Amino acid sequence: MEGYFHVWFSTKGRKAVLEGDLDDEVKASVRQAADRSGISLVEMETAYDHMHLLLRLRGKQTLASAMHRVKGASARAAFVWEPELAIDFPDRHFWQRSYGWRRVPNDQAAAVRRYIRAQPDRPYRQL
Repeated sequence: MEGYFHVWFSTKGRKAVLEGDLDDEVKASVRQAADRSGISLVEMETAYDHMHLLLRLRGKQTLASAMHRVKGASARAAFVWEPELAIDFPDRHFWQRSYGWRRVPNDQAAAVRRYIRAQPDRPYRQL
């Protein structure tokens, strides 16, 4: 399953907790999980209650395996960094179960990178 993939996923219940130090810690844990797993993390950004990634998978890597590692590591890091999150997430699930994704043609990777980088500038919409 080689190629670029734009992936997005939300916090459980779309809780707007991805700010400040917690946001930094979650991003650092995603980077570390990607590095440990040999996943090429091309771009990453958060926006209050969700995260966007641009991944490049190679060889036998699968998107499902990459997401399992990234979401699992970042959820663990969030609860270690901020134990009081257990109040907002009593089931200890930081991320929603699913994620959205689309394959990105090589010639569109730069445009997707710009879109992901612009996430903090987009208006926050409450559901």
